[in-house]
Amino acid sequence: MNSDRIVDMVASQWPALGCGLGLRAEHYDAIMSTWPKEVDWFEAITENYMDSGGRPLQILEKVRSHYPIGLHGVSLSIGSCDPLDRVYLGRLKTLAGRIEPAIISDHLCWTGVKRKNLHDLLPLPFTEEALKHVVLRVREIQDFLNRKILLENVSSYLTFKHSYMPEWEFLSEVSRQSGCGILLDINNVYVNAQNHKFDPYLFLDSVPVAAVGQFHLAGHTSMGKYLFDTHNRPVIEPVWALYRHALQRFGKVTTLIEWDADIPAFPELVKELDKARKLYDKSKRIGIQETLKFPINTAKKVNKNSKAPGLAEVQRLFQESVLPKPKDAHVKNRIAKILNPQGGDPGKKRLSVYAEGYKTRMHESLTEVYPAVKHLVGDPAFLKAAFDYSKKYPSRSYNLSRAGKHYPLFLTKSTLTKQLPFLPGLADLEWKIAEAFHTFDLPGADLTKLAELCEDERQSIILKLQPSVRLIASRWPVLDLWNVRTEPLKKINLQLENRPQNVLVYKNDVIVRCELISREQYLLLKDLLANKTLENALSRFASLKDPSKLAFSDWFAGWAARKLITSYAVVRLQSRKKLSNFVG
Repeated sequence: MNSDRIVDMVASQWPALGCGLGLRAEHYDAIMSTWPKEVDWFEAITENYMDSGGRPLQILEKVRSHYPIGLHGVSLSIGSCDPLDRVYLGRLKTLAGRIEPAIISDHLCWTGVKRKNLHDLLPLPFTEEALKHVVLRVREIQDFLNRKILLENVSSYLTFKHSYMPEWEFLSEVSRQSGCGILLDINNVYVNAQNHKFDPYLFLDSVPVAAVGQFHLAGHTSMGKYLFDTHNRPVIEPVWALYRHALQRFGKVTTLIEWDADIPAFPELVKELDKARKLYDKSKRIGIQETLKFPINTAKKVNKNSKAPGLAEVQRLFQESVLPKPKDAHVKNRIAKILNPQGGDPGKKRLSVYAEGYKTRMHESLTEVYPAVKHLVGDPAFLKAAFDYSKKYPSRSYNLSRAGKHYPLFLTKSTLTKQLPFLPGLADLEWKIAEAFHTFDLPGADLTKLAELCEDERQSIILKLQPSVRLIASRWPVLDLWNVRTEPLKKINLQLENRPQNVLVYKNDVIVRCELISREQYLLLKDLLANKTLENALSRFASLKDPSKLAFSDWFAGWAARKLITSYAVVRLQSRKKLSNFVG
């Protein structure tokens, strides 16, 4: 048995899915209306579905019923010196159990430290310390998930002076020592080869055949002195040439076209996929005699520079240099000493690529959650406020959609609110709409048995409401302001003064709904959300002259019909007031 045959047998551990596309919201309707045969499989961004119980998850399940699915994460942060995020891993495992993906993958990088997240795929120094750190974490994750994962090589815009092995060797060693596979991003190989001046074919020829379980293909953008991995345009010919070479070396490995910005219509994306399929279908793996031993000789590669910082210090300095805040002289001087020059620029200048990227992502996140605020204040003011917000409230969640959590509070002290005093209330409504959209709602409760309870038992009930239920009490007409978020500013003519509004926010199936409710309904729901008994919740109305005029029975019937009540329990109290006037 020759060595080439051995490699092929080992490589069969990875699923052969064919040629696929990234699953993006812009294409949901096109996919579900035709279930295109041109696509063999879809890759879903893990974080878009594991934290959302709304329409995205329903669509993912429908797509999964027709195609194999790969889950591709961006927040595993395998290289971070922070502890592994157990909440993240638990949700990933839950989603994997629900979807049963053919592949689970993420990136060989880190995304932040000190409980802050830069929401970027940040480069690691290629050192023995970093290698050992990553390998231990990969093993722990694979044991937790009870399955192998793939790690992707990332694009980078700077390198570290104390790295002492090339990227391909570091990637290969992580795979060999941990048992994980490699998601070989062909475009990233090309981008890094141009940015850091190495031969991309050497990279491909140095990665072990048996380890590669998937290819990525994408477009990038030239920024003059460096290439930037944007995923917003077609694959260029040099990358197609690398793909042809990869098919010869690694065989017909599962392939994906990535397109994440300036996303074209679905038929245009399928045309790009067809280019990959033609190469994939006609490719034939050549007989490569590969030696399966490739452990590095660490004895010869120990870094002699005793002044080189450890991994935790590298990540701290990097993060402090990227976050939008004043940098002290020590950080500036220290980071300058550990980065290589790039494209004729000092290494620290390339940190601006990551700094600008962070600001852009924070702005995009706020734009998605707060469209009404942005519409009313205008793009320039919203952009400046987003930058100021990112300085005061750095993201602490692995999920970028959670980065704007404190924006309503931020607006209470913003100069924008001096001109538009309703902004914090409007932002509060928008945040609660976003929260409701992503909740995992429960089945509505069967309330027919409530009639069998005696009056005292009905009064001592605690009702549970849907996780999506949110309440707003504002002195401004915030729902009206939200409803005009797409109207031209010149056409908006609202009476703002002396128009308080109470709003009920909830999700009905996959649609978030907002309803105006009375002050009394607001107070009752607020008490129920605080887990007060029905008796205690209703007691606040006992002092009214004629509380029977409040339509409690109608309110509860309406909430039950909309499945806002999910369960109930009877609690025993030593003393209760009789409230027969209130409970129907």
